[in-house]
Amino acid sequence: MRVLSAITQQQAAIVKTGVGLLFILALGYLFILCFPALHFIIFTGVDSWTYALSYLATTELSFGKDVIYTYGPLGYLVSGSVLPENYQEILWFKTAVHSIFLGLCAIQFLKIKSIRRKLFWVFSFLCVYHSLIAIDYLLVLGFLLLLSWSQGLRGKMALAIALFLGGFAGLCTLIKFTAGVMTFGALVMCWFGRLYEAYSVSDRRRRVQEEVVFLLTAMAAAMAVTFVGLHHSLGMGLLRLVPSLAIALIWGGVSSRFLRSDRRSSIRPLLGWSSSPAIFGLTLAIVILLSDRPSMLGFVLGSLQVSSGYSSAMSLVGSAAELALAIAIVVILLTIFVRLVTPQSLGILLALSFILWVVLKHGFVRQDAHVFMFFFVSPFLLSIALQQRPRFQGKPLAVITMTLMVAIAGIYWQVPQVFGQPKILWNISLINQPKLVFNRVVYFDFSRVLDEVQVASNDAISPLKLADDALTYLETKTVDVIPWELSLIPANQLNWQPRRTLQSYTNYTEFLDTWTAEGLAEQPPEAILYDFTGLDGRHPFFSEPATFFHVLTHYQISPQFPEFVPTELMPNLMLLETRDQPRVWLEAGEARQRSLSWNESMTLDVGDGDLLRAAIAIKESFIGKVMKTLLRAAPVRMQVNYQDGTEATYRILPTTSENGVILSHLPRSPEEGLAFWTGLETPDQPLPAPVASISFVTDNPMIYRPRIELDLQAITLEPPSQSGVN
Repeated sequence: MRVLSAITQQQAAIVKTGVGLLFILALGYLFILCFPALHFIIFTGVDSWTYALSYLATTELSFGKDVIYTYGPLGYLVSGSVLPENYQEILWFKTAVHSIFLGLCAIQFLKIKSIRRKLFWVFSFLCVYHSLIAIDYLLVLGFLLLLSWSQGLRGKMALAIALFLGGFAGLCTLIKFTAGVMTFGALVMCWFGRLYEAYSVSDRRRRVQEEVVFLLTAMAAAMAVTFVGLHHSLGMGLLRLVPSLAIALIWGGVSSRFLRSDRRSSIRPLLGWSSSPAIFGLTLAIVILLSDRPSMLGFVLGSLQVSSGYSSAMSLVGSAAELALAIAIVVILLTIFVRLVTPQSLGILLALSFILWVVLKHGFVRQDAHVFMFFFVSPFLLSIALQQRPRFQGKPLAVITMTLMVAIAGIYWQVPQVFGQPKILWNISLINQPKLVFNRVVYFDFSRVLDEVQVASNDAISPLKLADDALTYLETKTVDVIPWELSLIPANQLNWQPRRTLQSYTNYTEFLDTWTAEGLAEQPPEAILYDFTGLDGRHPFFSEPATFFHVLTHYQISPQFPEFVPTELMPNLMLLETRDQPRVWLEAGEARQRSLSWNESMTLDVGDGDLLRAAIAIKESFIGKVMKTLLRAAPVRMQVNYQDGTEATYRILPTTSENGVILSHLPRSPEEGLAFWTGLETPDQPLPAPVASISFVTDNPMIYRPRIELDLQAITLEPPSQSGVN
């Protein structure tokens, strides 16, 4: 019997070793299969912001003070174009994130006992490696895994995890602000669960104090990492933490001595060394508020403006059936989350619900290919939730939901045309083609990756090369690009002076628009490459009205290049340069107020040579505010009737229209746009595209108040003779 037992144990050991080797081999295969795209080239068009992220990392421009974008100063690590100056940092960072995330997922796989849930976990893991899921999502989802494992920790371990997770959230904020919101928001949601649990125990007062210290510690870590990261010099950033650190150490030492003399103190958790991180955070908050450069307060508030304005300015409506399917998934998942709730799991389920909401907004504010993010991330959230109660009683609902998610992923993988979406590559397509998978090993040769990227980037931007005479003219000038083709900068090796929001379409709110105009006034580029185009059907005059009017006032068509300065890809590019004296605008008549209802036409009465500007107040109703918060706002369009009898419809942004939109003349083509600019220099020549009447329409009037308020002011240029006198 002993011999048989020994043989059985030996066989079991062999089987266990074999399974372990297979597991390691499978991990290695998945590591190569899912390896993220390292080769971000310099993209053209709207996506040329990828170059800007990498460029900004080489300058002294300060996020929050000189520039605001959806990404932070470390954003180039996940979405920046690969340049010779940064390729090592980008490639090592992406490799590290991928490796750590794969390791965390492997640990979670081993923790799951059910075969069905193991299989669904592998499926959900593969989903988040869809080519449209950015690597910042791996940071957020990895954070959720760590958060789910930290439930129930108390004492020093709880403070240690608070420091780590708070610092992690701060790092995510430096990469992409929404990633910081998702991670820190999930941490706060989890804290609410911990707080609820603390209230349900007998030693309530002590536990609540511990949870307050936990939250303050996490906030301190997040603030410290973000504040240091906003500095261009790591050493300087760390040095500015020293006063707060010294105060925290003094507090810890003094309060610990007090505790030794009063061991029955009712506020023990708020004293001693364990509370030092919280004191560090409180004192650091004062330093941050007093700091002008970098301005962490400006970075946070400006980024919040970008995030809040995105839901309205960038909304794009797609298939109603697709949206209904997503809402059904949300309802089902929330139902499962509710049924999974226990005092111990409440926090992580609140965190998952918060992330689910953010992912829904991220996927459906712009209902184009962004929807892939929602449908391919939500299975991961469900899998984490199910692990909170391995013996979940709602098994049929969970099985049906998992099956539904697999089916939806299959539809978007093979036939996304059902919902009007394009077919986009998913790494799982290569899973049964090991030869192609192992060909991806070349990604680990970073020098080869750089060479390939440089060739591809040069091929992409070469059609943007300017003519030699234009290049010679711009060689010594600072240059900006309006509205968004930033790839003109590297294509022509121009001296770029970026404006505060980098691209016109990111001026989502009145604040961002005004702030950008102020930046142009403080540091005007000597020349602007201007393309007469708009995003999502907007008229080019509508995207950033305050900024555009500032440019209109202080710039003119270059006398050396009165016609287009074409490139192969952009044949209608204009060259603007600063004026010796800004244009002086005089009021032509008194200001007028009008109130319009939806679809009501308003005739424009404008004198010859005058422009009509209007501050247009399109306010959301209560329902609209709720809808915008939960999902998105409905697009608003202006229907325009021209004096020549033609008609056009342009999208207008309620979030910026109060900054003063030009209504009287709306050029319909680049040629008319050029004529508009040149017409400003010849007052005796009528401006092109005069407008006869306008009206406002929207697909869902319930989102907005029934009346639209307009403050109208006709303006005219001061005659040249008067300008000369002044």
